[in-house]
Amino acid sequence: MYYSGQEIVEIAVRIEENGNEFYNTAAGMIEESTDIRGLFYDLAEKEILHISIFQKLAGKFDAETFDFGDNDASDYINHLAESNIFGKPDSGKTLALSLKTPRECLEMAYKFENDSVAFYTELLKYTRSDSKKLVQQIIDEEKEHAAEIKSFL
Repeated sequence: MYYSGQEIVEIAVRIEENGNEFYNTAAGMIEESTDIRGLFYDLAEKEILHISIFQKLAGKFDAETFDFGDNDASDYINHLAESNIFGKPDSGKTLALSLKTPRECLEMAYKFENDSVAFYTELLKYTRSDSKKLVQQIIDEEKEHAAEIKSFL
């Protein structure tokens, strides 16, 4: 199966947009000013940065075709995109509102960041151009986010 660069960018942007919605909603549910609330607002801002990075990559990715057909990777990429907590449109806010405690939000955020690392790591394997460096940058930042969240768990 082939994905165009634009399709990959659209998936990545949707994941980051939903992450932003999740973090902003989760932060808003915490009434008092706490470190966790600050963390969520900070992560929301970082998701916006990731969106801008992917939008800048769109031109480079547009010329790139991702061929996942050789080794069943297309099924795996589809699975990662669809199973990512934020892979579906508008899922971030809905998910945050379904959680009851800051700890539940932290646990879900930790899962989200790790799912994102898995998705982008698989994507990196099939990136052939100089876009590799920027995709790796996103992976490194997602790992940092997971580590930040884990420090609160």
